[in-house]
This record gives sequence, C-alpha cells and structure tokens, in this order.
Amino acid sequence: MMKAGSMEGLIGASVNMESADTSLRVYKEAERRGDTAAMERAMGYVTHFQGKADEYSDKAQEELVKEKQAERREEAEEYREKLQEGNKSELQGEVNVEFSEEGKTALKNDAKEKGEVPILENTDVKMYTSEGKPVSM
Repeated sequence: MMKAGSMEGLIGASVNMESADTSLRVYKEAERRGDTAAMERAMGYVTHFQGKADEYSDKAQEELVKEKQAERREEAEEYREKLQEGNKSELQGEVNVEFSEEGKTALKNDAKEKGEVPILENTDVKMYTSEGKPVSM
C-alpha cells in the first residue's frame, strides 16, 4: 500500500507532465503561427513543468524506497516475534530424548577410553516438564 509521500510524488509528477504537454501544444501552435514571443513563453513553461515533474518523480522514488525499507523492517519484526513465540511454546512443551543402542555403545566405548564409567539410566522413555521435573508415565 502506498503512503502519502510516494502518492504526492507520483501525483505531482503526473500533473506537471500534463502541464508540460499542454505548454508544448501551445508552443507548437505558436510555431505554426510564427509567434516567437509565445513560443519562448511556452518553452519556458515546458522547461519549468518538466523540472517540477522530475523533482516530484525523485521524491516519489525516495519515498518508495523508504516505504519498502519500513515494510521490510515490519516483516522482520513480525518474523522475530513468531520465532520468539515458537521458541516459548517449544520450551513449554515436553521433549523426549532417546539414545540408540549404537549411541549407548559409543558412549560406553568413549568412557572406557577415557577411564570413566558412564552411568546409564533405564532405557524407558522419560518425559520432563518445562521446569525440568520428570513426569511419571
């Protein structure tokens, strides 16, 4: 959705280009009549309105860039909020961790190499609350 700054720039550029076109028609009519004074005045208006149209066009471009940046910032903020909400819900949920037989064997072998004896709990699935307390099954 366009905001006021970019709309003003686009409308201003459009209005000034229409005015320049009108002045150019007056110039051509004066040229056909051979009225050099009217031709000079009309060309002055053409130049003036084209310059104003360029200014408004530049303003519209600047505002569109600002609007796009603001939109991206808003999208990034929404994304961050969704990530934070997702992380919170994951932390509040329960997490199950199971070691495979290969993992248990690797842990034992690693501990033997280091001279440690690992203590493995029962292989039953355990559930924990968000506070870290076990939940009985």
